[in-house]
Amino acid sequence: MKARDYSASIETATTPHAFHRAIRAEWIELSAGDEGFQFIVLPPDDSVGAKGNSKMKEQKRIALLIDTATSWGAGLIEGVAEYAKVHGRRWLFSLEPRGKYDRMLLPEKWKGDGVVARITHRALAEQLIAGRTPAVNVSWFRYGEDLIPRCTCDEAAAAEMAARYFLDNGYRQFAYCGSTLRPSYHDRLGEAFVEALQRVGHVCDRFAPDHERFSRLDSEEQLAELSEWLLRQPRPVALLAFDDLQARQITEACAQSGILVPDDIAVLGGEHDELSSRISSPPLSGVDQSPVDVGYRAAEMLDQIMSGQPLRSTNVLLPPRRIITRQSTDQVAVPDEMLADAIRYIRDHHAGELRIRDILREVPLSRRALEIGFRRHLGRTPREEIRRIRVERALALLCDTELPITKIASQCGFDRPELLTRAFRRELNATPSQFRKRLSRHRTAVPIAKP
Repeated sequence: MKARDYSASIETATTPHAFHRAIRAEWIELSAGDEGFQFIVLPPDDSVGAKGNSKMKEQKRIALLIDTATSWGAGLIEGVAEYAKVHGRRWLFSLEPRGKYDRMLLPEKWKGDGVVARITHRALAEQLIAGRTPAVNVSWFRYGEDLIPRCTCDEAAAAEMAARYFLDNGYRQFAYCGSTLRPSYHDRLGEAFVEALQRVGHVCDRFAPDHERFSRLDSEEQLAELSEWLLRQPRPVALLAFDDLQARQITEACAQSGILVPDDIAVLGGEHDELSSRISSPPLSGVDQSPVDVGYRAAEMLDQIMSGQPLRSTNVLLPPRRIITRQSTDQVAVPDEMLADAIRYIRDHHAGELRIRDILREVPLSRRALEIGFRRHLGRTPREEIRRIRVERALALLCDTELPITKIASQCGFDRPELLTRAFRRELNATPSQFRKRLSRHRTAVPIAKP
């Protein structure tokens, strides 16, 4: 059976962008049924005839109870599909277009072999447990955690990455806005963010309305209450929001209140979403939580469960990948304007042959004053800041492009690839090659027998 091109059908069905690419690569077949869209992952060497019929017997039906409206959801689905392709699994995916906050359950008469789900409410966990359905939870919610394995991004690591990002940019005043749409969620992201800042001597104000009362307000009333809280914040302040959906509401409230982003408030989303980022004014920075890696690893775990193999861990937490920087945090938050000019000069000229004397020619400071200012406000020397900015840029190119490491080194101000490798290892405890391998496959090579 040869895979057919259903690209148009998928696009009109508003299913994830990942599947558009997969269809064009001819390894997924789609059909529509009563229980949503069905995706069959076809191994590249799929053939017709008796051999094809035997493969049909090995086909497994997998339900994806994951939203298709966010970058996180689309990335999870892409990761699951990639795992099936790489390992030659003939999986039939049951998937419907869903929003992030939709309450999902399996259809009563659903018959299948396994489930990958964002288990965000108790009823779904109870349904899976009662049906003894092999499943993996990819949500931060922990419903059924004693009986349902979980694979997701590490909340504490994401919070610590956000705190370090703000501190590296000179911020010393902080705020946090949790999700106003998920009152039942135990906000470990917010807790970890506050704790990370407290460990280095900083406090963090939190937006904490009464959820029941707040949910009864209309959108304009909610914006007004958010605005009141934002107007009470000191300036400049670094604000982490639970996700980009919440962060976009923050930027809207700022616009209505005359608060400048990022000049007065730098806004970072705890879970990056490309659409929310683009429609926000200004565009939002966010934490890249590696959803493709999470989806891939969750599929691997489900495959092991369905094959009767024991899991090495039933609670797998993967680290976030990076901060995706957009205009909402593009600001230097140090009180000394000449020092801020020096930092901006480094950011604008890091790709060239930048020396300390070049900075001093542009900023009327002595070398000693520059060194003291950097140590006082950023906790590092100007040379260390140059290296950090270059490594940060190299990290973005590793994530977003297929450029060879030699070219990345030259575009980031390193004369030789070895210098990039040395700086990368010092900043991230890994070489660029190791990071790229981890990027393309943050997955363990666990041997799994074909069912």
